[in-house]
Amino acid sequence: MVAPRKKSSGKKLADEIAKRRGRRYPAHAFIAEHFPDYMEVLLDLDYVIRQKPRRFNEKMHELFHIIALAVEMSNPPNQPHLKQHLKKALLMGWKPAEIAEALMVCVNPCGMKVLTYGVTCMLEAMEEIKTERAAARNR
Repeated sequence: MVAPRKKSSGKKLADEIAKRRGRRYPAHAFIAEHFPDYMEVLLDLDYVIRQKPRRFNEKMHELFHIIALAVEMSNPPNQPHLKQHLKKALLMGWKPAEIAEALMVCVNPCGMKVLTYGVTCMLEAMEEIKTERAAARNR
């Protein structure tokens, strides 16, 4: 059995996951506050998946997130999560046509809803990026 490590506060854990994700999700803060041991495990897993040397770079990981979210959660409540990953991918240099092609690959096993939903969210994400850039220039 592995010895337990020093416990971190829920706020510290919530701050760390928000820093890594680039956005504060209310669900993460709730989990960190009420189940800090669970959040520590998630942060460890995040380290293994995202920060250790790996075969695929961060840009590819974003594409994987987009595909997984579009396939698994083709529904309006998850749209902000998918758009967040789409915006990050676009800002990292993915071209809209590249993202759309990756989503097209999913049509055969998963259905047309994945492509339609994914591209719709991507177009909305592109508009949000334009709006955010315009607001930043006007400050």
